[in-house]
Amino acid sequence: MYPILIFPGTASTPVMETPPQNITILDGKDATLACRAVGAPTPNITWTYQILEQGDLLIAAVKETDAGGYTCVRANEAGLVSASGYLSVLVRTQIIQPPVDTRVLLGQTATLQCKVSSDPTVPFKVIWRRNDEEIDTRSSKRISIQDDGTLEITAVRASDVADYTCSVFSPGGNETRSARLSVIELPYAPVNVKAVRLDTRSQRTVNVSWTPGFDGNSPVIKFIVQTREVGDLGPIADPLPTWVTALSNVSADGPRWVLLTALKAAATYQFRVSAVNSVGEGSASKPSNTVALPQEPPSGPPLGFVGSARSQSEIITQWQPPQEELRNGQILGYVIRYRLYGYETSPWTYQNITNEVSSRIVDELNQNVTNSLGPHDTRSRAAPAHPSMNQNDPVTLKTCYSRSSAQRTYLIKDLITWKDYILQIAAFNNMGAGVFSDSVKIKTKEGGERGRDSLMTVYVCSLVPEAPPSLVRVQAINSTAVEVWWEPPNPQKINGINQGYKLQAWIGDPSTSEHDEVSLTVPPSLMDPLAEQSAVIGGLNKFTEYNVTVLCFTDPGDGRRSPPVTIRTDEDVPAEVGSLHFDDVSDRAVKVLWTPPKQVNGVLRGYQLRYSVKDRPETLLTRNLTKDTLSVMVEHLQATTHYRFEVSAWTNVGVGPPRVATIQSGIEPVLPEPPTRLAVSNIEAFSVVLQFTPGFDGNSSITRWTVEAQTVRNATWFTLLELSDPDATTLTVTGLVPFTQYKLRLTAGNVVGPSDPSEPTKEFQTIQAPPAHPPRNVTVRAMSATELRVRWIPLQQVEWFGNPRGYNVSYREVGKPRLHSVYIEDHTANSHVLDKMEEFAPYEIIVQAFNDVGTSLSSPVAVERTRESVPSFGPMNVEANATSSTTIVVRWGDVPKEHQNGLIEGFKVYYGSHARSFQYKNIPNNTTFTTTLTELRKFVQYHIQVLAYTRLGDGALSTPPVRVQTFEDAPGAPSNVSFPDVSLSMARIIWDVPEEPNGEILAYRVSYHLHSVTGLNHTREFPPSDRTYRSRLEATLLTNKIRRRLFVSDRVTELEAEQYYMFSVTAQTRLGWGKTAHALVYTTNNRERPQQPSVNLYLYYTVQYSENSGPWQTVPERVDPQVSSYTVADLKPFTPYMFRIQATNDIGPSGWSSESSSVRTLPAAPSKGVSNVKVVPITTTSVKVQWEPVEKAHWNGDHQTGGYQIVFQPVSDYPTALQATPKKLVPGITVNQVVLSDLTRDKNYEMVVVPYNSQGSGPPSPPVTVYVGEAVPTGEPREVTGEAVSSTEVRLRWTPPEANQQNGDLLGYKIFYLMTETSQDIDSGRRVEEELEVVPASYSSHSLVFLDKFTEYRVEILAFNPAGDGPRSTPITIRTLQGLPGPPRNLTFLDITMSSLKVSWKPPKNRNGEIIGYVITYETAKQNESFSKQVMQKVSGTSLLIQTLEEEITYTFFVQAQTIDLGPPVSGNVTTGPQEGSPMRPKELVITKSVSSVDLHWVNGPSGKGPILGYYIQSQKKDEKKWQTIIRTSNGPLQEFTISYQNLLPSTSYTFRVITYNKYGISYPSASNEAVLTPSKLYLEYGYLQQKPFYRQTWFMVTLAAASIVVIIMIIAILCASESENDSERSDPHSFVNHYANINDSLRQSWEKQKPVRNYSSYTDSEPEGSAVMSLNGGQIIMNNMARSRAPLPGFSSFV
Repeated sequence: MYPILIFPGTASTPVMETPPQNITILDGKDATLACRAVGAPTPNITWTYQILEQGDLLIAAVKETDAGGYTCVRANEAGLVSASGYLSVLVRTQIIQPPVDTRVLLGQTATLQCKVSSDPTVPFKVIWRRNDEEIDTRSSKRISIQDDGTLEITAVRASDVADYTCSVFSPGGNETRSARLSVIELPYAPVNVKAVRLDTRSQRTVNVSWTPGFDGNSPVIKFIVQTREVGDLGPIADPLPTWVTALSNVSADGPRWVLLTALKAAATYQFRVSAVNSVGEGSASKPSNTVALPQEPPSGPPLGFVGSARSQSEIITQWQPPQEELRNGQILGYVIRYRLYGYETSPWTYQNITNEVSSRIVDELNQNVTNSLGPHDTRSRAAPAHPSMNQNDPVTLKTCYSRSSAQRTYLIKDLITWKDYILQIAAFNNMGAGVFSDSVKIKTKEGGERGRDSLMTVYVCSLVPEAPPSLVRVQAINSTAVEVWWEPPNPQKINGINQGYKLQAWIGDPSTSEHDEVSLTVPPSLMDPLAEQSAVIGGLNKFTEYNVTVLCFTDPGDGRRSPPVTIRTDEDVPAEVGSLHFDDVSDRAVKVLWTPPKQVNGVLRGYQLRYSVKDRPETLLTRNLTKDTLSVMVEHLQATTHYRFEVSAWTNVGVGPPRVATIQSGIEPVLPEPPTRLAVSNIEAFSVVLQFTPGFDGNSSITRWTVEAQTVRNATWFTLLELSDPDATTLTVTGLVPFTQYKLRLTAGNVVGPSDPSEPTKEFQTIQAPPAHPPRNVTVRAMSATELRVRWIPLQQVEWFGNPRGYNVSYREVGKPRLHSVYIEDHTANSHVLDKMEEFAPYEIIVQAFNDVGTSLSSPVAVERTRESVPSFGPMNVEANATSSTTIVVRWGDVPKEHQNGLIEGFKVYYGSHARSFQYKNIPNNTTFTTTLTELRKFVQYHIQVLAYTRLGDGALSTPPVRVQTFEDAPGAPSNVSFPDVSLSMARIIWDVPEEPNGEILAYRVSYHLHSVTGLNHTREFPPSDRTYRSRLEATLLTNKIRRRLFVSDRVTELEAEQYYMFSVTAQTRLGWGKTAHALVYTTNNRERPQQPSVNLYLYYTVQYSENSGPWQTVPERVDPQVSSYTVADLKPFTPYMFRIQATNDIGPSGWSSESSSVRTLPAAPSKGVSNVKVVPITTTSVKVQWEPVEKAHWNGDHQTGGYQIVFQPVSDYPTALQATPKKLVPGITVNQVVLSDLTRDKNYEMVVVPYNSQGSGPPSPPVTVYVGEAVPTGEPREVTGEAVSSTEVRLRWTPPEANQQNGDLLGYKIFYLMTETSQDIDSGRRVEEELEVVPASYSSHSLVFLDKFTEYRVEILAFNPAGDGPRSTPITIRTLQGLPGPPRNLTFLDITMSSLKVSWKPPKNRNGEIIGYVITYETAKQNESFSKQVMQKVSGTSLLIQTLEEEITYTFFVQAQTIDLGPPVSGNVTTGPQEGSPMRPKELVITKSVSSVDLHWVNGPSGKGPILGYYIQSQKKDEKKWQTIIRTSNGPLQEFTISYQNLLPSTSYTFRVITYNKYGISYPSASNEAVLTPSKLYLEYGYLQQKPFYRQTWFMVTLAAASIVVIIMIIAILCASESENDSERSDPHSFVNHYANINDSLRQSWEKQKPVRNYSSYTDSEPEGSAVMSLNGGQIIMNNMARSRAPLPGFSSFV
């Protein structure tokens, strides 16, 4: 402001003429405030704004902020005057944000702004017009006008395209603005799509043309052209995507046609076109017409072309067909071409491998290939050639026919040995050969060439190398060695790598000798391979002529031998003479005889004889003899003197070693006697010391000791050791097998010959030693990612060297020091599965056998890798950082190598919050370690974990989860706005926290207005300082639970009755106000729930569905009331459903609508995979895959087209994805197995079974891995036979299974044997189980030992290989031979008296054969000078009564059972006389004599442990010592007994005694002191018998005696006649002792020692069963056990 000063001439006070006035003006207009005054001088003026010349204040373009009071001051020197005015500014009503031309996607929401600025006191009205027609928002719920005047159109469509005008009317001004709304959508499909094949050189060019459709109001950016192949029958409806994009960026500005060239020959195509605009890709056009392309030669080579040398002239090749899209027709065969590597100018040699086709086609193909390939074509990939090629090129095609439809192997023959070849292969079809593969370099094996004889059609083969070493020279060094010189053969003739030379010395012609005598292998010279070499051959025979040859050899074998060079070794002294013995031995002379030496070692010149008196070298005499002299008479010897003789041969070199023998003059040498008293000591595992006493040497020195052995396994004696040591008394026997039972015997040999073998030693057992060797053929196969199966050949019984325990399997991961061990306590085991291994890790495995004393050496190390698995650990160092409110960047490291468990193919990043389920982002790359997660929820804490996956599946998630929160953002709209209380003038509004708060809610803003009036809004904000609301807000943030806000306003209570009000609720965070929720309410007192869904004001819809007419289920999502359709997801395929809808407003829900008609979902791919997949090898190239089929319910409505897809591939360190591997389709949903054949041998295959139908594939099964190349044998061992060798051994023989049934290399055989019948008594607790022995595959026979004797066994044999066990052979039964029985059992003694007893026993537990009888031997336990005896008796029963024993003498009894011979005895001692528990002897024995008898009276003593059962009444004659039992009573206790004279001899003096007995035994006898003399015979006959009846008279007795004599004579005559007819009848099986147990006491004879009676001998008939009697009298032993023989027994007085 600038003051203006006026100075008039006279001063007068200023007077205000026109003061400022209160004015009102629109903003933007100019305002003038008057301020006119007069005075002298002229008053100055002060304004704060621009001042006009008159003093008025001009305010240009008034703004709302200019409103206010203004004061004008006019002053001069006389005074001043002021005046004020008020300026009011009205805000002009105008559109500040007009609508603009808008393009909206079809179906989206269009928003046209029309924001109005006006004075609050000035009302205005906004009217929208569409094409000059006013829009009525009540006519469509899609169209609404917001409070700020914005026009919103939801779900826009083509009919909404128009010009929209926004007009504002108010006292403050009017304004109109217009804009164009355009709806853009996907372009329409092009039409008139046509395809025409052009006749060009490639034959695969197709012109596709089209006419564009409607562009969707958005210019077309590009076109997409797609192709699909159709079959011969035309296109088939296929729900799976079969269209392939050929061109994806065809410019829309160019022509409406394209040329397609990347098509397959011999295929029929259809084409379609789609347009792309800014919205996206529109629908594709209808398919074009079909275009068939002609065949062409294959444009790609066969896949996987490999080869290897099979022999020195053959290479085997293998391949797979070309990729299907490169075949260009049906593949009819293949062409292999090859030539020597490095010879680029050499022509190719071609081999044509075809399918079985007609000869016409073959001829055409040969012509095509001949025309298309040149001989000097060095291209690795040749383009299809033309007939213009040179026809004279020497191309040779050899056609080989095959019956297979696609031969993938071929054997190339007639190649040069040990040369590098390059090979290529191409496929051909009807149009000729295609592209050749890259060259493969292969070297043939070492060896000779193969060629075809020009005159014969068979192949001939020469040995390798072709040429022998040359210039061979030989010189003898000594009598056993020669030196050889030679030069190597021409290197071109070696045909391989020179491995060395073989120097061979032959006796005789090498061409006719089968084996060389001596061979020496010499390596080639490393310094100069072409220089002359030399070597010494040792170990030759002395003075022998040899033919020496030299050959060169390579790996395949020996080359040609050089011509033989003859050489003789030097002369040497001769060996010992062949033999030395004596003849014509006398006191003064002896004849010495010998034979020439076996090895003369030169020219024999003569012999030298040296002899001397033994141990007197000074008496040595020497005689030299001619070479023809082989005997000499030596005279003038001293009588009965031992002489030592030596005989030596001599040559020009000297005298050889002598042969020595001793002899005693005058005594003829005889065979020596065997050694005695053999004993063993120092028993070791492999040796023992044998001690012995030499026997009689046969009057000559012992020249050789021969040790023979017998084992439990080998019952025959075999020579173990031969040793020359004449004076030996101990021998160290070596070569024994540990832990083996042996018997040894010794034979002595002198100049006459060998002695008889000695008695064997007692059986002994060598001590244990560690097993002989480790298990052989250890193989390891991977079973799974954590399991390895180890197989081996078990040790044989004789190889254990001790008590077998089992096997120790040790393993460790390659490169790690820690060794793990597993002990298998089963010595017959041949496999074990190692578990809990690391996945996809190589392991080293060794196996050892161990017994009680140690462990064998380790087997060779076997290496195997466990199978691939999923990672067992998550990626390391996972980090996550939020970069915005919707994005998070995740970084991670690699999985630790030991936990990768395979080849990592990619990663998956899992992310989610607590409120929602997790989802993941796939990173299909193992080198990418970061990614950005987008479209996340705002201000939400996410849990993030990363996993790695292999081709087999997902690994473990990383731990712990990383937690990160997205950034804060403006919130979403509050949810669930409703009006619980509404009246005519009041409405209470409530709402929930926004579903997407996107941060901390700071405030809410509520606005409302009449629905019909959009310009007047009433707004109120709710600050967070409100304690009630704040606490609820905090709870919401902390617990994540929805809390409601309540707002009641005074102004809300002034609502108009029965009017629609629009309420808006908005939430605020730190980043501003968010989206607005709108709700419409009708002021009324009569509110009701909504009716069934119709056109009304709702909050949301609820949808329910019924599956298969089942219960109704609610869809959790609330449906927007603005939509008229809704898609229900996550339903079951091919299932009928019904639906119904319910509407909900602010009062509550309506009733349910009527249900819809039933609708069935479409079919889908199978929803469940197969289970229990098993793969079993059948042969070495085929397997059977088995699985449990998928139930019909899981085929999702399309089981008719269902089946199974078997996906398989060889397992390698870097396998491909299973989807890219070969497949086999098996139609039918009930099929549960399939056989895969023609697999590659010695490969681990991985198998996956996938169910499929026309809708797609179901879940794949877990991969199952199987080793192809080893299948269990399908054939059993043949011609199984068995033969019993002994009582404990059987010999089995068999032949292997048929070769085509072995399915790989056999590891061995398992022999199963089971006891089926036995003669033994089996213990009640013993279980008869099948036993097993394992033998190597090289065996075709085996002995089962340690079997039970005389027992029948069932035997079966099976073959096994690394894959498992084959079938068992047909069972055979074998019975072992009889053996010696075991000892009898339960030897007991009964009825023991003073001189007799009964012995009994039970049969042996181990009968070991058929028991034919028993032999009982008894003898006195102690020698006695007065008597000594040993008795042997054979019986067939199990008891024997023995009498005439000595009183109170202890006897030892031996009982042996007999089968083929006698078995071991059971023994027992017993003493005659009283036993423990016997009664005491009777007392006070009194004997009285009557006329006819003797009466005995006594008093009984104590009865012992049992009651008295009876008495023995015995008598003894005078001068005799034996007591005879008169009677044995059994009627209990007595005290007297009467003996009639009729039982006694007349005129004889008797002594009597009484013996009591009970069940425990007899008492001591009670004898009388006085003898009783019986009456004379005369008295008995006439005195005593006179009183008797007639039959006791003499005449009757004489008559009866005469008659008896006649009868006896007749009986004897009959017996004699019958005896001559049957000598083999056996008498009563009692010993000879019992021959004397006659009724007639006078015939009973004593056994006590008696003097022999001269001129009278006693004889006894031996028992027919072979009884034996032994009597010891005066040191003389006479035994007789020959049947029916008679032998004198001195001491017996009668003839029996």
